[in-house]
Amino acid sequence: MPDLLVALALTALGIALFVGSREIPFGINAVVGPRVFPLIVSVGLTALGVLLTVNVLRGERAEPAAEEDTDLDAPVNLAAPGIILGGFVLGAAVLTTAGFVIGTAIMYFSVAWAFGERRVGLMTGVALAVALVTYVAFTRGLGLSLPPGVLKGIL
Repeated sequence: MPDLLVALALTALGIALFVGSREIPFGINAVVGPRVFPLIVSVGLTALGVLLTVNVLRGERAEPAAEEDTDLDAPVNLAAPGIILGGFVLGAAVLTTAGFVIGTAIMYFSVAWAFGERRVGLMTGVALAVALVTYVAFTRGLGLSLPPGVLKGIL
């Protein structure tokens, strides 16, 4: 049952992403518009979900690899996914006011924290640097408009 739920959730997520990405206006004067990458991801995610669903219905199950050190009876630790989800929600909430760089840096920071990194200064610097490079690549490289937020005038 868990395998089927994961497969169906991936399929539903892919379909929802496809429907949502169809609402993105195609950019004028853009070689690759803002709709292209979400469409590629949504089609791939939907195809993966359908393939997994078919495999589960045929009786295949996800089994841990022999080299994996897993204890199937161990309780599930939801702390790391919760931290990542919390960082994503917080980053998305401040995206329009604080800006893309700050919102995305919060998301990167939460992922590093969830994976066990505790050097706060290093994580902050790397998260801001990666978010800034991403911002510059998308705004200057692809010509997309992302919210600068508190960094307006600096970027």
